[in-house]
Amino acid sequence: MLQTARNGGSITPRYTKIIKHHASQNRASIHPYTKIKAHEYNPDTQTWSLTTDPPIPDLPEIDYIYFATGARADVREMPLLRQMNEQYPIDVKGGFPCLTNDLAWRDDVPLFVTGRMAALRLGPGAPNLEGARVGAERVAWGMEEVLGKGREVGGQCEGFCGLGNRYASLLGECD
Repeated sequence: MLQTARNGGSITPRYTKIIKHHASQNRASIHPYTKIKAHEYNPDTQTWSLTTDPPIPDLPEIDYIYFATGARADVREMPLLRQMNEQYPIDVKGGFPCLTNDLAWRDDVPLFVTGRMAALRLGPGAPNLEGARVGAERVAWGMEEVLGKGREVGGQCEGFCGLGNRYASLLGECD
């Protein structure tokens, strides 16, 4: 469902229009489902020579390359999270972890996850800038729970929520 909602990619409508305009002017080309098998950079001409799969006939020298890889990520296969999965297992759906509402690994494990791996909570925009913004807000809520709410000073939250002196919550902790 997430892949269908993203329509196969994450290029915003605004940039899709820009790219298609450049392609119509022969200033850019779009090659979905194409892999670069070999590449060579020429420092004299500042261009790239590419070998692709499938082959692109009459491919000229390339000035710029933008990779939209669409890399598949499965939390069960990520070496970084192997030990976490073993010691603190959680449900996984389609490779995505079933996080808490605050994007924590589990209620008893203060490991917070954002981006593509938070897609089950944030929706198809999770890997994009809007997903990053919403994810950061949710992680901040979770961090406030983990670290304590901070001190109320003059009706404002001072400390972790980002208002007031962000170091004030450290006062008295190291005495």
